Amino acid sequence: MDGLDGLRAIPAARARLDAEELALIDRARRAGATWSDIAAALGLSSRQAAEQRRLRLAAAAGRPAGPEEFGDRVAELRKAALEVHRRAGADRRWDRRFTRAALVRETLATAADAPGGALYALVEAAVGDLSEAAASMPGPTRAAIARLREALEAATPQT
Repeated sequence: MDGLDGLRAIPAARARLDAEELALIDRARRAGATWSDIAAALGLSSRQAAEQRRLRLAAAAGRPAGPEEFGDRVAELRKAALEVHRRAGADRRWDRRFTRAALVRETLATAADAPGGALYALVEAAVGDLSEAAASMPGPTRAAIARLREALEAATPQT
């Protein structure tokens, strides 16, 4: 044996590890792990590196790697984010309603032009920040926040 047999086995082993890593990343995301948590677990330097790693793994597995992976769900996520942003802008007391109100407003302001992966991360952060205040919001705003959560859940990758 000249070592070639061992080398020939590497691509299949790498594909198995990549598929397992992709499944674990998606499972961690569904369980509530942030991209920063995943980056730390993988020894990566940033949440962006973790997101890019997931996209590369999805592409290698033959799954679409970009926003088209979620189809129309990205459009619904963007629409829901912009609705909450519009309500925040129309509410004169918004920035005083809860600790991170101004941050949520500014985060959602970027939703109109954000690419799919970034949009997902922005909305995920905003929904987390909104969790402390949603119950005290006016009814139409509570409903808009609920639609945003539903759109985020629909856009979350499932494996």
